[in-house]
Amino acid sequence: MGLTNKQKAVLHVAKARLCLDDETYRDVLEAHAGVRSSTKLNYSGFLAVMEHFEKAGFRSLKPETQNLKPQADRPGMASGAQIRKIKAIWLSLAGTYYTQGNEWKALRGFLRKRFRVDHENFLTVEKAGQVIEAIKAIGRRGGGPKMGK
Repeated sequence: MGLTNKQKAVLHVAKARLCLDDETYRDVLEAHAGVRSSTKLNYSGFLAVMEHFEKAGFRSLKPETQNLKPQADRPGMASGAQIRKIKAIWLSLAGTYYTQGNEWKALRGFLRKRFRVDHENFLTVEKAGQVIEAIKAIGRRGGGPKMGK
């Protein structure tokens, strides 16, 4: 499945902000995704290219194109490790529980519906544990790869 128009647009914005000429941009696509055009890029290639662009200094201004980093550990709130675990387990459900490219929107919708929290950074320690177990259960039921207890 190809990229969405928004994802292609993010690539081209990154290209412009990093002042890449067309040939250099295509070299990056080829080096990190094995293609020379964004029209042939798949989602995993998109992530690899975006990771490279972020290491090169690109920062997106749109929340849907960036992964909000968890805040420093706060008393009573989910730790950075818990939030990273939630995201890692959630990503393993890609293509079965939600469509690729919509993972963060889907996660936040899941959190709103099941836990009445708008963002993973607002989870308490207790709720973060419940979220982790709920996502594991989805995986065990066939919403993604099998996950341990």
